[in-house]
Amino acid sequence: MLLAEQMASTPEMQQVFSARASVQAMLDVEAALAAAGAAVGLVPADVVSAVKAACNADDIDVDKLACDGALAGTVVIPLVKWLKAALPEHAAHVHVGGTSQDMIDTAVVLQLRGGITLLQADLATMAKAAAGLAELHVQTPMLGRTLLQAAMPICFGLKAANWLMAINDSRRAIADAAHVALVLQAGGAVGTLDAVQADPLMFLKAFGAALNLPLAVTPWHTRRAPLARLAAAIAGAVGVAGKIATDIALMMQPEVAEVREPAAPGRGGSSAMAHKRNPTLSIAARAAATRMPGFVATLLAAADQEHERAAGAWQAEAATWPALMLCASGGIAAMAEALAGLEISAPAMAKHLALLPAQGLPPAIDEFVRCALEDYQNLENELSK
Repeated sequence: MLLAEQMASTPEMQQVFSARASVQAMLDVEAALAAAGAAVGLVPADVVSAVKAACNADDIDVDKLACDGALAGTVVIPLVKWLKAALPEHAAHVHVGGTSQDMIDTAVVLQLRGGITLLQADLATMAKAAAGLAELHVQTPMLGRTLLQAAMPICFGLKAANWLMAINDSRRAIADAAHVALVLQAGGAVGTLDAVQADPLMFLKAFGAALNLPLAVTPWHTRRAPLARLAAAIAGAVGVAGKIATDIALMMQPEVAEVREPAAPGRGGSSAMAHKRNPTLSIAARAAATRMPGFVATLLAAADQEHERAAGAWQAEAATWPALMLCASGGIAAMAEALAGLEISAPAMAKHLALLPAQGLPPAIDEFVRCALEDYQNLENELSK
């Protein structure tokens, strides 16, 4: 992993999308494929446990696998060769009914499922912190700013409530998109499941059950819009983190000093100016938000795929998703930490409010904050079901 990529992502997401984790995900799919084959008599029942035991990525030379996969055109070819060599007595029953794209697509789905759980946990932390700020500061007046100029009075609670609503929207969008996109891929060579002549529905049900994945209505080898929509939803969440980060960075300027990011040893210093305290968490979130559109653009471009299986497009997706998820993890986690420990200076807010003629806060503010907090609680209830 490149140094910059490691710095810009979380250790947890790095683990989900490591090379070895990618191999393990494909092996998990191979083990599930064997179980599905056994369910319809394609694979002897006693072979399943042997295949499952052999599907351990710790036993594989991942670097060699990558080199062999580049030569073969897909990593599944050398992976299956390795698995067959590990099970010489059962080699004829390895990878029965599968094709490379089924293995890779479903493995990516498994990794995305784990990665999205991490993102949603950090978004929940962001939401909880924003809700707390909204509730606590509903009567903390401050200067509202439009076009970067002094405008009219608001309260910091309303600003936090607007952050909260944006986070709520993103959590819902990711959950909805994931529900559609994260499904089993199983179609065989041309999406007809040609290797399964007896009870294909039973085969699919057993395959999905082994991985705890829902079934698609039909194989989605060249039907990629759901993945693009999921990417857009994740990018939107990182964009929300970037928007909040921009507000914090502006409010943290020393001549404004209305908020400060939480302090930590070694954070926010300058290599040349000892007096500086830089908004490093906000910088990380803004950098992630800047990178996300490029990833999404690649996945949207890859949605245009030819015939029954594409030459290059889904391979581009498989290479883009890890980078997207690593980037998203860093930006969202940074903002979760920033909001959870954000320091507020009500006196500084009051000082800048004095730039305006004296006037009270509009009564609608209380209602807006209340509605945002109610929406947050409703969402918590929805997602906990």
